[in-house]
Amino acid sequence: MKYIFIINPVSGNKNHSQIIRNIHDYMEDNELEYEIFFTEYQNHATEIALNYAKEKKVIIYSVGGDGTLNEIVNGLAKSKVKLGVIPAGSGNDFYRSLETLKRKNIKIDLGLVNDKYFINIASIGIDAEVSKNAEIFKKLKFPKKSIYDFSILYTFLKFKYQNINISYNNKSFNTQKLIVAICNGKYYGGGYKIAPLASFDDNYFDVYFAEKTSKLKIPELINMLKKSEHEKSSLVRKERLKSITIYSDKNIICSYDGEYFMSKKLEFKLIKNVINIHNDKQLVNYILTKK
Repeated sequence: MKYIFIINPVSGNKNHSQIIRNIHDYMEDNELEYEIFFTEYQNHATEIALNYAKEKKVIIYSVGGDGTLNEIVNGLAKSKVKLGVIPAGSGNDFYRSLETLKRKNIKIDLGLVNDKYFINIASIGIDAEVSKNAEIFKKLKFPKKSIYDFSILYTFLKFKYQNINISYNNKSFNTQKLIVAICNGKYYGGGYKIAPLASFDDNYFDVYFAEKTSKLKIPELINMLKKSEHEKSSLVRKERLKSITIYSDKNIICSYDGEYFMSKKLEFKLIKNVINIHNDKQLVNYILTKK
């Protein structure tokens, strides 16, 4: 078995030099074959992963955050290559769910929105706009720990509801929503537990709809989400779905695994049992914690 480590050297606040030393030590102490690659530009991790997508005896480790992981997933979807995760980003939302699982090897579902795979959560609405607006504060070189908070405040002040059409289960309706979140995993936004019962291998999305409300009530709903009590709100509704389509006359911002794109039509599909996760907690703990 060969181990491939794809490292995003600018993700999170981890000591990347220590992580790299620990990878070398672990691999060499255990006499394992390995290579290390560093991402240099957007979608570089996808390109690296694609080079190994046809291999059978390879484990590719994502060493970064959810964005790095998403790029690798888009290179490995439907391949037989195993995927490992070393959570070295700032959010690490996918790993928050993964670390609670005891199985070492797990075949999981993926989401597909238009032509982009997502492993964790995709959404539209105010939270997707927060993801997009975070780029403003990254470019202004705000402290990494403050970027998301500033983006939330900025988005709250600027947010306007959008007319959309939603279709699923042979139903279709025109509406406005605060949030529509299509969940394969449980967490997003750096630890918000939006889908407490979501599972990576149950062949369903947990889809959450947050209804239009006044701006005065949004902070209360966000606070309930922080406490994972949002299902108690009359503004929140949940469905278990395998597909959902959303379209509008104007571009919709869609966030997926912390990345985003815009389109007038979004088609979400669940692709079941499509990627192999290698959940080696001993390796992960060694690489992240050894001093």
